[in-house]
Amino acid sequence: MRSPLRLSRPDFEKGKRFVRERARGIDRALFEYTFGEGSRERVWEELERYQNEDGGFGRALEPDFRLESSSPMATTVGFQYLIAVDTPADHPLVERGIRYLLETYDERAGRWKAVPESVNRVPHAPWWHYDEERKRTSVEEAWGNPFAEIVGCFHRYSRWVPGDFLEDATRRCLEHLDQTKLTMHECLCYVRLAEQAPKPVRDRIIGAIRSQLADLVETRPDHWDQYSMQPLILVKTPRSPFYEELAGDVARNLDYLIEKQAEDGSWDPNWEWGQYHEDWQVAKEEWKGYLTVQNLITLKAFDRIDFGEQVT
Repeated sequence: MRSPLRLSRPDFEKGKRFVRERARGIDRALFEYTFGEGSRERVWEELERYQNEDGGFGRALEPDFRLESSSPMATTVGFQYLIAVDTPADHPLVERGIRYLLETYDERAGRWKAVPESVNRVPHAPWWHYDEERKRTSVEEAWGNPFAEIVGCFHRYSRWVPGDFLEDATRRCLEHLDQTKLTMHECLCYVRLAEQAPKPVRDRIIGAIRSQLADLVETRPDHWDQYSMQPLILVKTPRSPFYEELAGDVARNLDYLIEKQAEDGSWDPNWEWGQYHEDWQVAKEEWKGYLTVQNLITLKAFDRIDFGEQVT
C-alpha cells in the first residue's frame, strides 16, 4: 500500500504566499490564526468591515452576490468565521448579528428570506436571483438553507435568543428533517446545527444524514471536478461523525485535493456564474483565497502537510 500524498513544504509555502498576497483580509486573518501566526482579534477586526449598522453582515462577504446591504445568508457566513475562532457570546459582533437574525425572521412566512429582492440590482450568481413571483431564490427551495444553520447559531449563542423561539425553531428543523431528502447545502446547514445543538438533537440529525450518505456524497473521483458534495465537504476533520464510514473516500479525496493545487499555490472554484463576467473575475479571485485557506486548514486537520521539509 502506497503512502498517502502529503502537501510538500514548498507547496504549502506557495499556498501561504498566495493567501498573503491575494486573499481577502478576513481569509488571511483566519489563515494566520489557524496556523499560529495571528490572533482572533485580528479576525474580528477584519470581520467587522462586513457588518452593517443593522447588525447583519453583507458587503459581498459571500462572494457570489455583490450586495452591500445585510442578508441572513451573508450573516450565516459571518457566523462561520466567528465560530471558527471560538468567539464568545458577549462579543459585540455576536450580539449585533444575533439581534439582526431575530429581527429579520418573517413570522408570516415562517422562515428567513436568504437575501433581499435588491440582490437583483447587483451582480450575482444565477442561483441567487430573486424570483419576484415565488418570493425567493432557487437556493431556498431547500427549506433548511439557511434556516437550520441560523438555528445552530442560536444554540451556540443562546443567551441572546428567547427560549421558546429557539425551542420551536429547533422542533421545526427536526420535523422537516424527518420528511425530506436533503440537498448538499441543506445538509451542511444541518451539520452546522448539529455541531451546536444539545446531544439529543445532534444525534437525530447525525442519524438522518447517515441514512442518506449514499445519495449525498459523491465518492467517484472522476466526478470530483464537477460541483458536488465531495467527501471532504462533509468530513472536514477526523473528528467528524461521518469519518469512519467514509474514511477510504476521504483519503482519496485528500490525494485529489493535493493534486488540484494550482502552480500559484491556490485552488480554483469548480463553478462559475456564466454572467457578469468582470464581476465574476473579482468573485473568483475572492473564492480562490477562501478555498486556499479552507483547503490548507483541511489538510492540516488530516496531517497531510509535510512541515518538515526545507523551503528551496
